[in-house]
Amino acid sequence: MKKNYLVPISCLFLILCIVLAGCSTAQSAVTPTPYPTPVRTTYTVQRGDIVINVELFGRVTPRALNVVYFQMGGHVGDVYAQVNDVVNKGQLLADLVELKDLQAQATATRDAIRRAQINLQIAQLTLDKFKADGHSDYDIQVQELQVELAQIDLEEVLVKYGIDPASNALDELDAQVAQAKVFAPADGVIISGVNPGRAVSNTTVVFTIGDGSQFEIVADVDPAKSDEQLKDMFEGMPVVVTPNSRPDLKWAGKISLLPSPYGTGETSDKTVHVVLDQAPSSENYKSGDTVTVLVQLANKTGILWLPPAALREVGGRTFVIVNGDNGPKRVDVEIGLKTQDRIEIVSDLDEGQVVIGQ
Repeated sequence: MKKNYLVPISCLFLILCIVLAGCSTAQSAVTPTPYPTPVRTTYTVQRGDIVINVELFGRVTPRALNVVYFQMGGHVGDVYAQVNDVVNKGQLLADLVELKDLQAQATATRDAIRRAQINLQIAQLTLDKFKADGHSDYDIQVQELQVELAQIDLEEVLVKYGIDPASNALDELDAQVAQAKVFAPADGVIISGVNPGRAVSNTTVVFTIGDGSQFEIVADVDPAKSDEQLKDMFEGMPVVVTPNSRPDLKWAGKISLLPSPYGTGETSDKTVHVVLDQAPSSENYKSGDTVTVLVQLANKTGILWLPPAALREVGGRTFVIVNGDNGPKRVDVEIGLKTQDRIEIVSDLDEGQVVIGQ
């Protein structure tokens, strides 16, 4: 009985050894899980075109002929002409709030000057009478001194009120008062005008007068992008104009006026003036119509380009990363035109070359 009991135990021990050996072999055959390798986006240098267009929104207006300024600074008072009014040469357009004070000062000055002139005239008439009546030399000499004193008094009054003694005093007073008024320099239509209460200087355009029989397009520039857009424009630059009411129509024109320093216009006038090469018919082109002006700032064909995400910039240097013989390396590049989706590659890369993105 004892012998038969020992045999099964030996078999069990043998089986256990075989199982343990199999587990050890299975564990040694397991491959460790690798870490994920980061995937970098790549871009290929391509050859193509870059076109930069700007759309401006404008309005058809009478062509500007004259601009009007006050001859002195102040605040606009009464305005006697509105936009689209037809005015005649010499017509009063507006005056300054300061006009009333100028008129009061002119009245006081005129009275003071006139008083001094009268005193001089009385002294001169008295001298003439003394000479005619045969007064003594003493009396005549004293009266001549009275005339001289009256002349000095008159000159002091003129200097006090800022009047040139060599000029016609009353005419100069009228000229000073007139500085607070503006008049139409020519017949025409009011294109733009100033509002009451606005502070102005002698360089502020307060009215623009146009020719009611000729038209131009005045387009606004986005103030946030004005410098960026205007720097690439020039007077005489061709444009395409589309009436908003007839998008199927296309009119050729050119820029006639840009604000300073980009053109010959006023610095404060952030608008672009456009004239058409040929006037359209009156049925689809009249004062007040809104239009879209397409300005092509740049057009390059057959150039190398990359998307913006392919380029990097550090410390003012623009570069890309490419695969070299010894791994990734940096290559400085020169760029040109830029749009939202393309940047011109001027040098240091070749067509078909692959760069690694950021």
